[in-house]
Amino acid sequence: MSASTWKYSTGILSSFYLEIQEWQRPDFIRVVHSMAPTLPHLSSLLRAFFSGAGKTWERFTSEFAPGGLIDEASLEEKELAWMLPTNDINEGALGSFRVMMRQQPQLSLSVQNAQAMYFRNETQAFMKQYFVKPEDLHTGEDQKREQEIIEHSHQRMAEKEATRKKRQQKRQEKDLWLEALELVLDETKVPGLKGEALKDMLDKFKVVGAPDLGNVNRRSKVGAIREALIVAIEKYNNGTWRIAGEDEGEGDESSDLGDDEPSALEPISDWEETDTED
Repeated sequence: MSASTWKYSTGILSSFYLEIQEWQRPDFIRVVHSMAPTLPHLSSLLRAFFSGAGKTWERFTSEFAPGGLIDEASLEEKELAWMLPTNDINEGALGSFRVMMRQQPQLSLSVQNAQAMYFRNETQAFMKQYFVKPEDLHTGEDQKREQEIIEHSHQRMAEKEATRKKRQQKRQEKDLWLEALELVLDETKVPGLKGEALKDMLDKFKVVGAPDLGNVNRRSKVGAIREALIVAIEKYNNGTWRIAGEDEGEGDESSDLGDDEPSALEPISDWEETDTED
């Protein structure tokens, strides 16, 4: 920087510029000039700084040159490529709070403030001396909030348990009702079943082990339920299946068969066939 860059009037700095541009902080330049007599290396330091920075400025500003990436980019591309020039958004008290809450979202504001004060004010010695109980680490607001959370959790658990018991009671009542319900084994009576009576009969058949009812439920159409029940009754009457726990041959002529002879309604199992062949 040449000495002609600085202009003086009657020994007092009146105006100053760098490459014909006004300084952004003329008061700062004035202070530096007032201290210049006490800074013998100021001129050499400035030369060294600008000599090194000049190379970096050329590298940083090359993309702004005519024909460069930024010069040829469209307005839309510039908007897409734009980013904050500094990391100020994550610095300072508010920035630190944003980063902390992103990493630990469960923290309360008072706890975050306490952590910031702890690291900034070096309060470890104070805590060792006065914070002797676990509850000392929590403020009254934190304890109140934690208690509210605990009470809410207990309330939710109690509501879920009450709902579970209510469902269990209904299921037990339904089981008792189905156990006492008389099974209809006459297909001619099925068309007379309507509404809940029809749906309960479907559940009854499923309880006693009637086959081929997996695709039919209480929400199925009435016609589909009646058709499935009629088919199940027909299969029962022709001996395709039996009610669980029902005596072998009950209600049919096979009751006259001997104990050692298999019923016509019960298929011979694999092991019985094997023993017979042996």
